[in-house]
Amino acid sequence: MQTEQLKAVQRPVVKFRRMKDRRRSLIMEAALKCFAQNSVAAVGIADIAKAAKISVGTFYLYFRKKEDLLLQLLDESARELRQTLAEAFNLEGQPLDRFECAGRAFFRKFCNDQREMLILILRESIGVSSEIEEKRKKIFQLLINDITGAIDQVRGAKGRREKRHAEVVAVSILGMLERVAYHYYIWQTGSKDLRKVEDEALAFIRDGLGSVLNRGN
Repeated sequence: MQTEQLKAVQRPVVKFRRMKDRRRSLIMEAALKCFAQNSVAAVGIADIAKAAKISVGTFYLYFRKKEDLLLQLLDESARELRQTLAEAFNLEGQPLDRFECAGRAFFRKFCNDQREMLILILRESIGVSSEIEEKRKKIFQLLINDITGAIDQVRGAKGRREKRHAEVVAVSILGMLERVAYHYYIWQTGSKDLRKVEDEALAFIRDGLGSVLNRGN
């Protein structure tokens, strides 16, 4: 009997928490679209509230200011990107095939399917504030660490020199992916055949990684 009474008391609390979580998600989704379509600088809290179909007062129940919302969106976008790359890389296959699989996932599942997140990370979060810039720095360092770790994993590097070399390669790969994504998926200039762009970018990365993974063998 006591267990049933406890469940009866908890149900409204659980329902309220779910409602809050859902509303927070709706606010974040609305803000992401607004930022990607217009710009962080041009979008105010009233614009976000209108897009989310809430009052400005309700917005402040969830976020203190626009920058707090932006920080959470960056965290979510980074998690989505890292998860996308990790899931693709962890599929079975030869080392170069695994890197290529991760690269294709970046273009197809993130640049294409999560374009608003891509725009937020690469374009709209630049120059907002020192706090936001520090967050961007941390996100890119995490991605560099992920790629470096993947190279070390398949190469079995243990020495300091090998690890430093792997990091330089990781920075180079990330820089190339960032520039290709910005040029073709955000600016949408150059070739309209994105599959061809994807193939050529990954072939270049594959050739470079091939020499790195075979180094010293």
